[in-house]
Amino acid sequence: MSVAGDRLRERLTPPLAVFVLALAGWTVASANAPPILLPGPAAVLDAFLADPGAFADAIAVSAITAAGGLALGAAVGLTLAFVSIGSAPGRAVVEPAVVGFRIAPLTAIAPLVFLWFGTGIPVRIVLVSVMTTFPVTVASIDGLRSTPRSYLDLLGSVGASEWQTFRTVRLPAALPSVFAGLKLGAALSVTGTIVAELLTLRGGLGGGVWDAGRYARTAELFAYLFVIALFGVLFYGVAALVEQYATRRWGIDGAEA
Repeated sequence: MSVAGDRLRERLTPPLAVFVLALAGWTVASANAPPILLPGPAAVLDAFLADPGAFADAIAVSAITAAGGLALGAAVGLTLAFVSIGSAPGRAVVEPAVVGFRIAPLTAIAPLVFLWFGTGIPVRIVLVSVMTTFPVTVASIDGLRSTPRSYLDLLGSVGASEWQTFRTVRLPAALPSVFAGLKLGAALSVTGTIVAELLTLRGGLGGGVWDAGRYARTAELFAYLFVIALFGVLFYGVAALVEQYATRRWGIDGAEA
């Protein structure tokens, strides 16, 4: 077996073993519990297969909201990080403002936002971006500040401009931190999407969770929860793949981690 195959097997074996043990424990526990409280794995799978189109439609709606919220939050977060690094007044304004917005929970902000602007997908995207902006901003600021002083001195000695310094040294050095913030933001974008959909009760995976719970369709509720978990893992995985591509493109150590 190749080295890549051995590495893949080492990564997959522990989670697969945990999954099999959890599945076995779940099967035993569900056999001794009322189905309305704890349906078995087979019942959950049947609930999913009964109407896979409904799950696909819900995933599509939630994906638009999560991706839009992550993209908007990342754009705002990176912009704020650049402003913070570029000037002392910017730093004095950006960091307290970002922290203040993040401290306020989404459930406290959402009712006012919905009252002002409605409950459509664009509004939900804005709400999700509130959650994703914070990790991207903080991680990017830390990364941009971590540029080795020796590199900056070397470029300064040869008369490099601020833009050349930023493009060739600051940004590549900050990429690991930036992507750490993006991966956290990817996970938070899924959480924010589900919360926004639960608050609006309009479609998506969150809406499916509400409908299943309201009518005590427990097996369907479990199916939605599993789909949400896989959806979140997928979002995080995409961010990790983009990170690997970017770090290889810039030749940064640790791309294989």
